[in-house]
Amino acid sequence: MISIINDIKYNNSGLVPTIVQDYNTGDILMFAFSNEEAVRKSINTNIAHFWSRSRDELWEKGATSGNRLNIVNIYIDCDKDCLLYMVNPDGPACHTNTKSCFYTDLNNKEREVPLLETQVISEVFSIIENRKNEDGNDKSYTKSLFKDGLKKILSKVKEESDEAIEASENDEKDKIIYEYTDLLYHMMVAISYHDIDIKEIYKELENRIGKTKKDYTLDE
Repeated sequence: MISIINDIKYNNSGLVPTIVQDYNTGDILMFAFSNEEAVRKSINTNIAHFWSRSRDELWEKGATSGNRLNIVNIYIDCDKDCLLYMVNPDGPACHTNTKSCFYTDLNNKEREVPLLETQVISEVFSIIENRKNEDGNDKSYTKSLFKDGLKKILSKVKEESDEAIEASENDEKDKIIYEYTDLLYHMMVAISYHDIDIKEIYKELENRIGKTKKDYTLDE
């Protein structure tokens, strides 16, 4: 991977155009410029870095917002003057809080760019993690589950599982959605209790549909 740095044709300003694409959906998320330092940082950290022309400084995407772009792979085009970052986004890529920067067509009509399903789950899991680690906030139901311990959490998983099964047996669509959502939430609390990152669950799911581990991050 490092060898591509020597092949890149930077422009007169020492920059190379960089396209960012969602690894899972293929959506084009954003466009930016990178200098050699930004490319090296991106490779070494697996987090997308760029060069901000307006601020004239290195820029780690998501350093402030938390919406980092986790690099899966980097490609160079046939002319060696443009890069493509394939990423797993932690949240919206655009500063307007939309998934992609490309949401307005030339007729000035916006298209809906919903948050990825995995991003919704990741956001909920992030809240669960915050509740687990924060002090105080005794009114938080999630916090109370962690305070009561694993036995309480597992009892809720079992309770919600039984209710979800009952809803399925009765074929009540609205109740099925509600109960399985409750079950999913309590399962995530249990996962968090064991200090397992939700991305490890995503990775295991990817393995089960035939995607290789080596494609998930650059250092594997």
